[in-house]
Amino acid sequence: MTAEMTDTDGPPRRLGEVVAGLRVRAGLTQRQLADLAGLSLAGLRDVEQGRVVTPRPANLRRLAAALGLSHDEAEDLVELSRRGQPAEQHFRIRVLGPLAVTVNGVEVDPGPARQQALLGLLALTPNVPVSRDALIEAAWGERRHGNTVSLVQTSMSRLRQRLVPKQPGSDRAKVLTASRGRYRLTVTREQLDLLEFRHRAAEARQARKAGDAARACVLFRKALSLWRGEPLANLETTRVQPLVTALVEEWKTLVVDYAETATQIGCYDEVLPELRRLVGDDPLHEVATARLMIALAGSGQQAAALNAFDEVRRRLREELGADPGPELTEAHQRVLRQDVVRADPTGADPVTAHRQLPPDILEFTGREAELSELRAGLPAPARGDTAAGILVLQGMGGVGKTRLAVHLARQLLAEGRYADVQLYVDLRGHADQPPADPSTVLDSFLRLLGVAGESVPRTLDERSALYRSLLHGRHSVVLLDNAASEEQVLPLLPAGPTNLAMVTSRRTLALDGSRTVTLEGFPLPDAEALLRRIVGQRVADDPAATRMVVELCGRLPLALTLAARRLQARPAWRFADAAARLRAAGDRLGELAAGSRRVRAVFDLSYRALDPETRRMFRLLGLHPGEDFAAASAAALAGVSPAVGERILDQLADEHLVTSAPAGRYRLHDLLRDYARDLAERDGERACREAVRRVVYWYLHAADAANKPLRKPNEEEVLPSGAREPPGLPAFPDSASAFDWFRAEQGALTATTALAWEYGLLEAASQLPAVLRNYWERASEWDHWIGGARVALAAARLAEDRTAEARTLNDLGCALSQIGNLEEAVDMLTRACDLRAALGDERRRLGPLLNLAVAVAMSGDLHRAIRHMREVLPLARKVGDVYNEAWLLNNLAHAQALAGMHEEAIGTYRATLALGRDCSADPVGVAQTLGGFGQALLSAGEHDEAIAVLRRACAIYRQENCTAFLLEALATLAAALREIGDEVGVKECEVEAQAIVDGLGPYAYAPVSHAPLP
Repeated sequence: MTAEMTDTDGPPRRLGEVVAGLRVRAGLTQRQLADLAGLSLAGLRDVEQGRVVTPRPANLRRLAAALGLSHDEAEDLVELSRRGQPAEQHFRIRVLGPLAVTVNGVEVDPGPARQQALLGLLALTPNVPVSRDALIEAAWGERRHGNTVSLVQTSMSRLRQRLVPKQPGSDRAKVLTASRGRYRLTVTREQLDLLEFRHRAAEARQARKAGDAARACVLFRKALSLWRGEPLANLETTRVQPLVTALVEEWKTLVVDYAETATQIGCYDEVLPELRRLVGDDPLHEVATARLMIALAGSGQQAAALNAFDEVRRRLREELGADPGPELTEAHQRVLRQDVVRADPTGADPVTAHRQLPPDILEFTGREAELSELRAGLPAPARGDTAAGILVLQGMGGVGKTRLAVHLARQLLAEGRYADVQLYVDLRGHADQPPADPSTVLDSFLRLLGVAGESVPRTLDERSALYRSLLHGRHSVVLLDNAASEEQVLPLLPAGPTNLAMVTSRRTLALDGSRTVTLEGFPLPDAEALLRRIVGQRVADDPAATRMVVELCGRLPLALTLAARRLQARPAWRFADAAARLRAAGDRLGELAAGSRRVRAVFDLSYRALDPETRRMFRLLGLHPGEDFAAASAAALAGVSPAVGERILDQLADEHLVTSAPAGRYRLHDLLRDYARDLAERDGERACREAVRRVVYWYLHAADAANKPLRKPNEEEVLPSGAREPPGLPAFPDSASAFDWFRAEQGALTATTALAWEYGLLEAASQLPAVLRNYWERASEWDHWIGGARVALAAARLAEDRTAEARTLNDLGCALSQIGNLEEAVDMLTRACDLRAALGDERRRLGPLLNLAVAVAMSGDLHRAIRHMREVLPLARKVGDVYNEAWLLNNLAHAQALAGMHEEAIGTYRATLALGRDCSADPVGVAQTLGGFGQALLSAGEHDEAIAVLRRACAIYRQENCTAFLLEALATLAAALREIGDEVGVKECEVEAQAIVDGLGPYAYAPVSHAPLP
């Protein structure tokens, strides 16, 4: 990390402040950073604002990658998160490269240049007193003056403050001590990279002396990984140069020792980067060049080895006038003789093929697309790939991840690939036991690969390094099944393009360089094929019942397999019997079992891995009315804020217990929904009822808000004014946004009405269909409208709410008239008129009176309908209802046109438009008047005016998403265009109309021009 991430004169910031500072420095918004890191916006906000102080390390690493941080900086960020607000400050000084200081993993500014020079000299001579004169010489050189002694004291004080920020229990004095004109930096190897470098180097040489070359190489690499370049490269002081020069020589010697050890056991490739770096820095270093030549030849780069010799020989002659020494000459001769032979890393017998993979199954079916995608992620050394292949298969429990991984591995083995070593381990990411410890797994792997027990390294890093060394150059496949986390998997990944790692997990894993495939349920043909392979002929005997079983199993491979096994064990059963049992079972999951295998048990393992807050949300999702849902409605269900709801849903998505759907929505698998609902019901009826009430009223208020841009000017308020709104409601600036929301939530809204009725929420059950009416009418969703209105009517009557009953009778009558069920429509509308009269509500009685007249007209009794409308007209004028007066005239004109009274109809339409109804207040009403007017003009032979009027109507219908109304207007417009010979215009109308018909379903041609009134 850099200095911008902390206050240089005070303690480090909290994690959230650090992340926010890095984001601002990178020039990113919260949304941009969240998208780049693949995290939710709410989750990022929780971290930055301190609501989440210990986020998952995997998520922090995603943030670090999106911010462009190095690996070390990312790990510092993770470490800072683990400590939270630390009680104890930890510093680390790094001198093996530019001087750098970190406190609690956050880089701090060591101060001005002279202060850095003082620290640099002390750090190059750790735990040893340094005279004040030497320090002054290092920092001031020839520019020393009488005040330098006090400046040294001041600088030392400031360095103490930087290294150990003041807080209770801290002891700055112990870090930098002064005695008799000398200063001493007291540090451990955890606090100074130079000490750790020397400690690791000593350990490596001790291991080599003990004959453990493999472990020695691991320790050499750990020591060399600390070297970042020339020590204190950013300091301009000559006083420390002798110390720096000596330290560089230490590094060179260590590289040579590492190279000698590694080449002796055949690990040529691993040492090449260090040797190239050394030779690049010191081209005349003969010993290093000799080791480089051997390593190049051992890795198959004979020509490069000879070129290295030619280059050093040329430089020796040109710069020193000398010939290569004996070590270089001997290496040259070995390369020419091809006398560089690989040695086994352990000194044991060659590694034999370890065949640990589970068996494949004969009935494996489908997954062709997934297999193709996974194969595309296989490494190909021939095309220059240098890394191992990492394939990640993720998805919910029971979706077939392990089966697919085993099948692919077996296919690859049959093709002769990865034949040397095949390793398998169940990492117990979701099991009754704790997750497998990667260090223990590596111990087992190393023993399998021939390492004696006493030679297995002690630490995880050392074991991982040796494991990769042993697999280097081998054609191996490692199947890491049921992984819990990235941290568990990373040490177990092999390296090199001849290796393949396959990882399965129910969690979303972020592994760099991986090809990730998310498995879902089977497509229908694959599901039927699986059943056919297990059960046989009975699939063909009853295809419809087979498809029913597939759907009742949620297309989940495990559920399908268990259902098929039950059928296999019961020859007398037909698929119809299995379907009937699954449909009738109060416990569908209980039916999906065979022997000791149960779908419920698989789900139990995933559920138990969740924290309590996430478990509660998951349980309640079983009560959610929607097949898919937005975070806000799920949050309302659980009674949490939308931000918390989104965070929990993201966690569930990472666990593959919910699926992310388009447009920021989520979906629960059918069987998981049953499982969650069963868990929720165990919480008790009261808890379920409270959750249902929350989500029902959230949907009611959200639908009411979406209805506002669609409402007609005189429409009755359904929800009482001042009703308390739940949090997290969406905003609807216009009718288009409202229409889009209704379309996305249609299934949930219909189900919410039924849910309200089921739980006895009668007020909501009667109100919700009323606020949905305008959407249903515009979208021609007659089935939804009629079904919802019938529920609303039953709820209003049970609640003895006569106003709601009258409103719903009118709505139901209107919907029934739209599908031609006129007898029942007339009955409902008559009841609505009578009930409004009994309530003394003359203004609200106008709507059902006019709708009744329209229904009569649709039944064919046009003259009675015309007479009825003329009788109602004075009532509209009496109550001063211009809006209803306009509708009366509109429908009167329509009835006149149907009766062949075209001149009268045209006059009435003109009178309607003359009332000056505001198009912005009721665009659909204006369009319907224009549509009827255009039809009347066409019938009267006024083609040009008819076309102009109809085009206006079509434009409004398109803008307002009124597809069914648009369909009729297009048909009339096409007829008018045909009259004037405009065949191009006719064709355009027909194409647009056909697209509408394809989307409307069985009621595409329902009468729509005489639209109902509220």
